[in-house]
This record gives sequence, C-alpha cells and structure tokens, in this order.
Amino acid sequence: MRNQAKPTTLLAMIPTLVLLAAGMSTRYGRLKQLEPVGPGGEALIDYASFDADRAGFSRVLLIIREELEAVFQAHIKGRWPERLDVVFHHQRIDDLPGMDAVPAGPAGLATVVGKREKPWGTAHALLTARAQLPGPFLVLNADDFYGQSAFLQAAEFLQGAEFLRAVEPPPVAGPLAGGARSDVGPVPTFGLVTYTLGDTLSEHGGVSRGICEVDAQGWLEGIREVLDIRKGDEGISGRSVSGQDLDLKGTEPISTNFWIFTPAVFPILEAGFVDFNRAHAEPSSTQPEFLIPTVVNGALRNGRVRVRGIPTADRFLGITHPDDREWVVGGLKEMREEGRYPSPLWA
Repeated sequence: MRNQAKPTTLLAMIPTLVLLAAGMSTRYGRLKQLEPVGPGGEALIDYASFDADRAGFSRVLLIIREELEAVFQAHIKGRWPERLDVVFHHQRIDDLPGMDAVPAGPAGLATVVGKREKPWGTAHALLTARAQLPGPFLVLNADDFYGQSAFLQAAEFLQGAEFLRAVEPPPVAGPLAGGARSDVGPVPTFGLVTYTLGDTLSEHGGVSRGICEVDAQGWLEGIREVLDIRKGDEGISGRSVSGQDLDLKGTEPISTNFWIFTPAVFPILEAGFVDFNRAHAEPSSTQPEFLIPTVVNGALRNGRVRVRGIPTADRFLGITHPDDREWVVGGLKEMREEGRYPSPLWA
C-alpha cells in the first residue's frame, strides 16, 4: 500500500528507485518531469517507474519540492499500480545535514539560506532523504529516459557479490576533502550505469555531460564535467569548466546520473556538504549546487569508495531544450511501435 510505513528492517531488504524531481526546469520553462511525451500522454517518470517495476523494484521514492506534491500525486493516481510503494520526500532549502556542528561562515549560514532560491543540488537532495533509504537504491533524474536494459543491469549488479564486498582502503594521512581519513574502514562498492556520449546529444543546442574515466578493469577513476557539448559539421565539441575548447569523439562513456548506492554513501555526502558550505560561505548570485558527481570524484581520489562502470547500449532520451521534446516524443513512439512499451504503460 502506498506511503504505508514499513519497519526499517524490512525496508533495508527492499531496493528503492529514487527519482530526483526537485529541479526547477528553468531552461525548459515548465515542469519537465511531468511533461506528456509518451503515445498515451505518459511522462518520463512513468517510464522510469515502469522499467524499474519490470526489473523487480517495488518501492519508489520521489524527491520533490513540497509545493509540487499535489501535482505529482494527481499524475500518479490511476496510472501507477497499487503494488508500487510510492513515497514522497520534500527537498527543503533549510534542511542542512551536518551543518549544526559547524560554525557559521563569515556571512552567517542563515543569510546564505535566506538568499537561496533554487534547490541545493542532487547530492543535497539525496542526503536529505537518508532516513527513507536504509537499504540499497538506484538514483536517477526524473526528467530522463534510461531504457529497460539499464534497470535490468542495475538489478543484476545489486544481486552480485561484488556490490556487497568491501575492501580495505589505502592508508591516507590527515584530513582530506570529502571527509576521508586514514581510519575510514572498509571501502564500499557502488555502481554507475554509463551511456555513450554521441547517443545522448541534443540536436537543438549544447548540453553538459559528465565524461567518465574508466580503467581497463571497468572501475571508475573520475568524472570530468564538459559543458556546451554540440554536434557540428566537423564533429563534436565541448568546453571544459575552465573554458578550454575540447574536441570529442562521441564514443566516450558518460554519466547521466544513474547511480547505484547503499547507505554507506551518506557519511560521505554529509562530510562533502560540510566542505561545500565552508567553501561557499559567502552568499552568491550564482547559487552553486552540491552535486553527486563532485562528491563521488572526491571520494574516488581519496580511496574512500570504488565505483563499477556499467556500460549499457540502451537508448537514452532527455529534455534539455524545449525543442528536444519532439525528439523524445518520436523516440518513445518508435519504441511503442516496436512493441517495447505498451500504451498506456500499465494496460
């Protein structure tokens, strides 16, 4: 039954699908997460929950802004089957895990929060929902389409011994970014489903992607953010965070925020959030965001986690620009005609 409280011991055994849906869709101009793009008016969150359901995930946690819950409730009612345990969590700007023990910065934390207009970012969203996630979980964007194979691969990874195995960390001297220490204990193993860059680009403008550096054994070494990636007559180009022009091949593995975690990620996120706020103590008009890839990068550098790259050949669709809608609509229509998805989804 939806939203019925379950014992924590039971929830620890149930993998959860976490949908990040608190974004403001500023560039798109309206709520992308509920945009009707499927042949039957389905939104992208419907496809994510449908594919997760088919892969064996019976619990869905939607991280949203509080003022949008009624809209999401109305969309889900009558569409999603009752067997799905659907939970809503509100990402609040004044929810600051770990910050109560840290002296306020020069401007004062209350001032920073008071001037904040948009959510703190994906890592903050996940961190604030930690009480709802006592067991393993997937994390993905609510406004992207990932495909059935990605969910099946994630489910297989969750059942594997590699996911459950921990290894001893290398010795580290002194404090490091992300809260790493020499006595952090066994290192957890997480997963990241990766796509091929050229398959995820928009025809209607530049996009940002996290290009993954993966070693010969398939372990993630880091994620490099590349901005304004575009397809042109002479190939694919992008721009580094520092402003350097980049030539790209299109075959690079990239992150689209499809993560596989256990609760072992939460101490890492909390330490990272403290560091983030120390670094951004002064109010800023740019309102920087606390993002999952940034935290994972720091933990990888410090030997605090291992992340298995899980490449998928499935189709990826996403809406960044308003004109991307027709690309998504066309792709979902094709898959419906191929028999890969019914319409309505839960017929």
